[in-house]
Amino acid sequence: MPPPNPQRRDHLADAAITVLAEQGSRGLTHRAVDTAAAVPAGTTSRYFRTRDALLNGVIERITHRLGERVDAYTVCPISPADLEEALVAVLTAMLTDGRHDPLALFELHLESTRNPRLRHTLTDALHGRSDLIVRQCRAAGIDISQDDAMLLEMSVLGILFTTLTTGAPESPSEPIRTAVRALLAHYQTPTATGGAGKKRVMSPKRAGSGL
Repeated sequence: MPPPNPQRRDHLADAAITVLAEQGSRGLTHRAVDTAAAVPAGTTSRYFRTRDALLNGVIERITHRLGERVDAYTVCPISPADLEEALVAVLTAMLTDGRHDPLALFELHLESTRNPRLRHTLTDALHGRSDLIVRQCRAAGIDISQDDAMLLEMSVLGILFTTLTTGAPESPSEPIRTAVRALLAHYQTPTATGGAGKKRVMSPKRAGSGL
């Protein structure tokens, strides 16, 4: 029997994300992933022997995909006046590019209430996204705290959850803008709002992954 193929493993994990988003946690079975991945029966169980292993594979893959979105932004010159636009763009794109990822992410959060072993990886991903907010703000000359960055990230998750589950509002961009604006208002000073000096903001790299 040939050794496991990393590309095949990623393909199966991607298919599992689709199953999790479309069918929920109860629908996530080895057979369902085989079907979604269009592979012979038993392929998924060869790579992920148990359901816990399959769940862990999904968490690793979706965290990797979210991490690619975080890493797809780099620091570029900007003024604090443009910081709001930058944060709205980054936060919206990071969690809404592709419908399956945010849906699967929320399924994983719900699953973690019954499976505490999932919480560590999900918490790491949350901190990774809030660290991006801190770096963005501090690069623009605004010394935002870690607690406030985490509060904004959790607010964005709540907005996205409501949008996905109720359809109101149709787009999360404006509620996210409101949350960003409210947070930045606490840090506005004459120096920060004057736009003087050379500041920095994140701009997306054109990565070939398409994620």
